Amino acid sequence: MKISFLINNIYGIGGTNRTVINLAEALAVRHEVEIVSVFRRATATKFEISPRVTVRALVDLRPGSADRGAAGSDEPSEVVPRQEEFYAQYSKFTDGRIIRELQKTSADVVIGTRPSLNLFVAAHTRDGALRVAQEHMTHLAIPPAVRAEMARVYPRLDGITTVTDADAHSFMENTPIPGIPVVGIPNSVPEPSVEPSDCSRKVVVSAGRMHPIKRYDLLIRAFAELAEEFPDWQLRIYGDGGEAGRLRGLVTELGLTGRVLFMGGFSPIESEWAKGSIAAVTSSAESFGMTLVEAMRCGLPVVSTDCPVGPREILADGEDGFLVPNGEVEGIAWGLRRLMADEPLRRAMGAAALRNAARFDPSAVADRYLELFEDAARRRAAAERGYRAPAGPRKAATEQLTVPPAALGAATVDVTADDAGYLRFAADGPGEGRRRWQFVLRHKPTDGDRRPDLPLRTSRTDLDNGGTRYTAVLTPAALDDLGDGRWQVTMASAKASSVHMKAGVRDTRALIDARARLVARPPTGPVGWNLPYAQPNGRLMLRTLLREEHAECTGVEVADGAITVRGVLCGGRRIEPGALFIVSRRGRHGGSFSVPVEVLGRQSFRAAAPLRRVVDHRLERWEDWDWWLQPDPFDRRKVRVCHLLEDFPDVKGAFVYPSVPLVGEEASAHVVVHPSRPVWVRPYCSASGAMAMNVVDR
Repeated sequence: MKISFLINNIYGIGGTNRTVINLAEALAVRHEVEIVSVFRRATATKFEISPRVTVRALVDLRPGSADRGAAGSDEPSEVVPRQEEFYAQYSKFTDGRIIRELQKTSADVVIGTRPSLNLFVAAHTRDGALRVAQEHMTHLAIPPAVRAEMARVYPRLDGITTVTDADAHSFMENTPIPGIPVVGIPNSVPEPSVEPSDCSRKVVVSAGRMHPIKRYDLLIRAFAELAEEFPDWQLRIYGDGGEAGRLRGLVTELGLTGRVLFMGGFSPIESEWAKGSIAAVTSSAESFGMTLVEAMRCGLPVVSTDCPVGPREILADGEDGFLVPNGEVEGIAWGLRRLMADEPLRRAMGAAALRNAARFDPSAVADRYLELFEDAARRRAAAERGYRAPAGPRKAATEQLTVPPAALGAATVDVTADDAGYLRFAADGPGEGRRRWQFVLRHKPTDGDRRPDLPLRTSRTDLDNGGTRYTAVLTPAALDDLGDGRWQVTMASAKASSVHMKAGVRDTRALIDARARLVARPPTGPVGWNLPYAQPNGRLMLRTLLREEHAECTGVEVADGAITVRGVLCGGRRIEPGALFIVSRRGRHGGSFSVPVEVLGRQSFRAAAPLRRVVDHRLERWEDWDWWLQPDPFDRRKVRVCHLLEDFPDVKGAFVYPSVPLVGEEASAHVVVHPSRPVWVRPYCSASGAMAMNVVDR
């Protein structure tokens, strides 16, 4: 059987893309499957797709493409209703491309994936193919005018699916399509490649686009109610979107800087779920709830608002999580408190979540779709003389969900870090043949001085699917050669050019534990740190650190017109009585001020930044002042205060501190503008991890 999915843009990121890919790959084990993307705006897909699945686009909108500005592209679509969300993307030109595709398709089954495309599938797919509409939106969230067009055109379909049973009932009640079954089939989530969470780390995780419907404001306020009761817990929010700025302001207002971290987009996300002990979903509405299933498949109990559809069909309240009232801070806080206060309960619910989420495995969901196709074929055969049902599975031998990539550059590298400083690399590539590929780290210098390549001893294992698995281990001792720097993770062979590899799963949860131990017992020698990360283009990089001595920042408090820094000294020296915290002006007009530090214990310190002196003696409208620690008042050697040792690369973006408004107290002969109005002082972490503060006269 040949199955064709018609999707808006498979090259982007979104829940529909993820679930379509999951289903396509599961069906492709025994059937011919393709994903036809209407639009292509990027060279490669954001999500990995098995080579078993054919991917192609109808309209190429990349720079330089002939489809940009083609005849008819400035004329409105004659198929997509004006009220449909993506109406502006479609045109008379795209109408023609889609209709020609559907009329000539060789697929036995064509599946549309949103209302606009389902209208095309229903009206224009050749008669010999089964026509199926997937509805990923909550039905009543579809504009009435679009639903009216669906009621007119959908009777030509052979089947309709929604992602919940509740939405299937809503569809049949509000937009009945006589003779066409509407079936609730959930989205699928594959088994993660990472080990499940053990629910021991004090991290609450939430993920999704930064949109008002996700109600992250409720989650942040609920966490604020618990912050004092659970001072060692952290909330991490993953995702991008327009709400980020407002939410950062709320975090500042509630005094949660450093406790609530905005992690940005992250893919693959399963390694980040596995770092947490609790998942939180606080949306006011969900068509399904992919993030709930993703979290459960990583062994996390979930606190979720009880949306009209979605979560109540996924969570078993009180067994694998808690359903709490929609839109209420108090209910969210209650559910979080129950789990934050009780580790045995978290572990028990996490284990139940792992068991219960298995029903969302792609193979199980694919079986339900095959049953739908068989039922649709029987009904079509009964109604149409001469109709030929699709052929059965192409083969019954293999159950492999993946095949090796055609080229090593299409493979991904998974990396696992442990708390002893080891990194383990693994990649599944094509059959090796005569080439002897091995992992090689290539230095990416910032100062022009390039270090030599570092080859890693690489093991090779033949796989049953004809591919080769490559594995290698980077030991802590390698830091002597790597030093402080950034390294490309490549595969090299004597018979071919090196390949900068794509990033797969980066499981760095052990670094959370390593940092906690380091802060509790600062080392008396050099500190090394290995952190894998992905570039924006998806290529795998390694950030290596080797510091003989530095002061690791463990907290910054901004309150009541003051900035207070906490840290620990790592290295061979001790913090002596009379030690100093120093701020130094960056640039050609040097200068510095110092204040005594408060020694808190084993190599730990606290200090209040000399803000008034900085404001009174500034020379420019915009200045940056770096932070230093002088551990011994009689030894002028000082060390940078840094925030280096984390399990994620973008410390600068995650820890965003508020500004302190100050009015100077004394006149300065050198000041450009007299400080009679507020001057804003804001601490920050630079991209290199060094701590500093920005002083701005607005």
